Amino acid sequence: MLLSSPVQAASLQFWRFDGNRNRLEFTTDSGVQPRAQLIFNPTRLVIDLPGIRLGRGSQNQLVSTPGIQSVRVGQVDTQTTRLVIELAPGYTLDPNQVQFQGASPTQWTVQLPTPVRSAAVSPPPAPRPPVTPPVVNPVPPPTSATPPGGSVTGTELEGIQVTPDGLFVRTRGSRVEVQKIERSRDRTSIHIDLRGTTIAQGLNPRELAIGSKGVEQLQLTQLQNSPPVTRLTLKVNRDSPDWNAIASSASGLVLLPQGGLTRIPVQGQPWPSGRQIIATGGTGGTNPPTPTTGSVATVQSVEISGDNQQLLIRTSGQVIAASGWDRSTTGYRIVLNNARLTNQTRTPQLGPGSPFLRLTLNQETANTVSILAIPASGVTVGELNQPGSQLIALQINRASSPVVTAPTPNEPIPVNVPPPTQAPVPNLPPATRPVPNSRVVVVVDPGHGGRDPGAVGIGGLQEKQVVMDISQQVAAILQQQGIQAVLTRTTDVEIDLEPRVRFARQANATLFVSIHANAISMSRPDVNGLETYYYQSGLGLARTIHNSIIQATGMPDRGVRQARFYVLRQTSMPAVLVETGFVTGRDDAARLANPAFRRQMAEAIARGIIQYIQQSY
Repeated sequence: MLLSSPVQAASLQFWRFDGNRNRLEFTTDSGVQPRAQLIFNPTRLVIDLPGIRLGRGSQNQLVSTPGIQSVRVGQVDTQTTRLVIELAPGYTLDPNQVQFQGASPTQWTVQLPTPVRSAAVSPPPAPRPPVTPPVVNPVPPPTSATPPGGSVTGTELEGIQVTPDGLFVRTRGSRVEVQKIERSRDRTSIHIDLRGTTIAQGLNPRELAIGSKGVEQLQLTQLQNSPPVTRLTLKVNRDSPDWNAIASSASGLVLLPQGGLTRIPVQGQPWPSGRQIIATGGTGGTNPPTPTTGSVATVQSVEISGDNQQLLIRTSGQVIAASGWDRSTTGYRIVLNNARLTNQTRTPQLGPGSPFLRLTLNQETANTVSILAIPASGVTVGELNQPGSQLIALQINRASSPVVTAPTPNEPIPVNVPPPTQAPVPNLPPATRPVPNSRVVVVVDPGHGGRDPGAVGIGGLQEKQVVMDISQQVAAILQQQGIQAVLTRTTDVEIDLEPRVRFARQANATLFVSIHANAISMSRPDVNGLETYYYQSGLGLARTIHNSIIQATGMPDRGVRQARFYVLRQTSMPAVLVETGFVTGRDDAARLANPAFRRQMAEAIARGIIQYIQQSY
């Protein structure tokens, strides 16, 4: 969960991608001017939020919209949050039709055009079941792998991703330790045993269809629990190559096929992204020698050329390297085998105008070094080549002007982002006295989520979808009016009742507002209306919000009621639960399915909260 305060850096309060409307929405707790560009190979819209911190690990949302594969959010450096909308293979979009709209400096929407098939790319193969890492619960319930302090003592396997080079296993906790890799006698299975690891509860099914790099299926098995050992089994063709497993510092495990990647035969030839190269210590030739067993080179320096057009890696001898885009960090990763870092390895200082926001060097294993490069806005990486002895060079491309008229397939296209408007939220109460935002914290609690859809009503209308939309808008309106607001969940995840209450306490909440939608038998579509609940100290807040909604919507008034709901009984601050209507009601279901009504409902709830704060604090 995101907790913000006047003394902390600005943060991303919430984000979501609405697949039905092809629209990304995000809210920050401080004004931001986004930067955006369309980048290729793979095609993705990259949105940077300068001065904004994410406050937690990267997140990934699978998208079922045709032409869009996923939406990711990550922290590229200490002062920049990055949102990435990745298109499905074979699709592209017109960057001129991407529309940014800032309803305020803190509340933004990004409307995407319908993705279209790229003429330069052949149609993708028949669809297979998606392989996606699960959304990590921001407030996870305690498990055996997560002690009360919140740190993970072991390692959990959270998801599998197909990458341009092979496979990436996303993990949480300590670094993965590869215990052994062995292939079955019939050569149809490759077993990779990982010591100290368990399978996350949300990682289902245990058998995942891959259909890439000769791997048809990946199976996950918990071999033993104490000490924990997990086995990854790759179902492969008999003639396919063996596979390597490299532990990554970027919370994961990189799986790469052996001998299935192309080597550079002649010095100076380009190195395609995601391929393998042997950097020799000599003058090159038609067949560079393979490093001898036990031969390990030293990485002497990683530097940026004076013209900012190359990333140069200097080594003391020959190394084997593989590279490609790391989808978990939206960075470009270079893995050097038969290489080591030393205390004398030199790295560049990244100041203003640098082509990279971050360069990270890590000794992944005893003989493996990784370099993660996060490009700055307007920068993309080009070809990797071998310009000389003991040297690897990565080309750097930077857009020379705000408008690119004739981009090449690898050149980024800047996307125009207009400044935000300062339009006031309609019908909010006048600020007769300053809102004490330094003391008031409002926790907005969207009910249900994840595997728990809540009530399901007419036309399949789900409670969790209705209340998520309303809750996010309530939080955004409060933030726009200078009131600190946080959400118990910002994505479609399942959270138990106790963690919601615990979160409110940890946030030192002044008010707690839980938002739900009601339901009754589908045979009673005549039952419609608003109900608002409190337990003890929330009566005044409940009445103010309830009256605000009735005045704004005119929906039937079913009254303010006292109830012993867990989130009302266990919270120590004034707390209410708003039932915004019946998803089983003929009239209410039609209202709640309408985005305009949900916006009206959010404004009314926010207005009631503001009125109560002005009257009480």
